[in-house]
Amino acid sequence: MTLQTSSRPSAGLVSLVIFFHLSALFTTVFSFTPAIATRTKLPSLLAKPNSEADTSTDNQSRRDVLQKSLTFGSLLTATLVLPVPILSSAAAWNGKSRTQGYAIQHTEAEWSELLSSTQYSILRDGGTESPKSSILEGEERAGKYACAGCGTPLFDANQKFHSGTGWPSFAKPLMSTSNPSVSNVEMEEMSKIQFQLAGAEVRCQSCGGHLGDVFADGFLFPGTPAFVSGKRYCIDGAALVFAPKEQKVNADGELEIVRGDLPPPKNGGSPAFADGIRPIAR
Repeated sequence: MTLQTSSRPSAGLVSLVIFFHLSALFTTVFSFTPAIATRTKLPSLLAKPNSEADTSTDNQSRRDVLQKSLTFGSLLTATLVLPVPILSSAAAWNGKSRTQGYAIQHTEAEWSELLSSTQYSILRDGGTESPKSSILEGEERAGKYACAGCGTPLFDANQKFHSGTGWPSFAKPLMSTSNPSVSNVEMEEMSKIQFQLAGAEVRCQSCGGHLGDVFADGFLFPGTPAFVSGKRYCIDGAALVFAPKEQKVNADGELEIVRGDLPPPKNGGSPAFADGIRPIAR
């Protein structure tokens, strides 16, 4: 959706525009998206028997990373230079189904069979993993990152960078091969001021699975692809699988696909192979 916005205000309207944006700022900060604050927490890091550990957080906590990283000066600058948003559809997104309208669909029972408990909690319930809990956060090889639910290619490794947040971070997503004008990653619809202040949820364009959040703070990471794109896609590793460009073959003759729902290897251990993941388009 393209937001309709007014042009940059003239000198005579500057004070009115500033007042409007400051009002929007306080409204956004103190009453922004109640549904976000109540998103489901992960029951555990991995689907392991007899595991009682709760290593989850929620999306509001992750979005706080952006809130804390931005200075008052940058917020004020964004307020002054952004055009006035006329329409916001954030409320409609908050109630949007993760199934209806998406090309790939399964019943919840089928998703439960296809995904691990961690993958299900993130992709289907909108949960968020703890920072530094995914093997993919430290992955540095060339390759592609795909949706763990449906195998849709989402990010190229050349757009990955280390943000220091503890979650895999990317500058921009891959575009659809059938329609190059459409991204494989769907972004929550909201006004520009809301996005600048608090980020937006992102989902897999094919199956509707929750992936994480995108923030407009790429300028904070000079020397990375995010500095060029202006955005930071903060993605749950468990929502992804990674196919290295130079894939290895395991003992069963399967190509190497690294599951993001597994923790970083200890003592330089080898990454795990995924089971039941659809082929990733090369």
